[in-house]
Amino acid sequence: MKSITTFLLAVCMMVAVGCDESALDQEADAIRDATQQQAEDIRDSSQATAETIRDQTQQQAENVRNQAGNAPDATEDAAEERADMIEDRGETKADQKETLGEQKADALEEAGEQKADRLEEVEVE
Repeated sequence: MKSITTFLLAVCMMVAVGCDESALDQEADAIRDATQQQAEDIRDSSQATAETIRDQTQQQAENVRNQAGNAPDATEDAAEERADMIEDRGETKADQKETLGEQKADALEEAGEQKADRLEEVEVE
């Protein structure tokens, strides 16, 4: 009877230790999931902001073109050049916003991965 009790106690201890490791794995996975979601939110936000910038500059360029619609050819050409510059600057600004968002998201994912890896390393020791 004493050996059965000892055996059951040993099994319970092994299960308890196994649960701790499993909990660490679950926590590491939760960290990865959370950081991936945050990174995706950053990407979505920066892309939405970039699209807003593109839309606004496109509208500004169209307004410039419309204002010069009935003007003499030289004025119309100058307006077209100005509208093109507005669009180019808007596209550059939008691209920069997307790049910055992607860099932030990548850095966040990397930090989350490293944190999760450190947590899993604790499990091994």
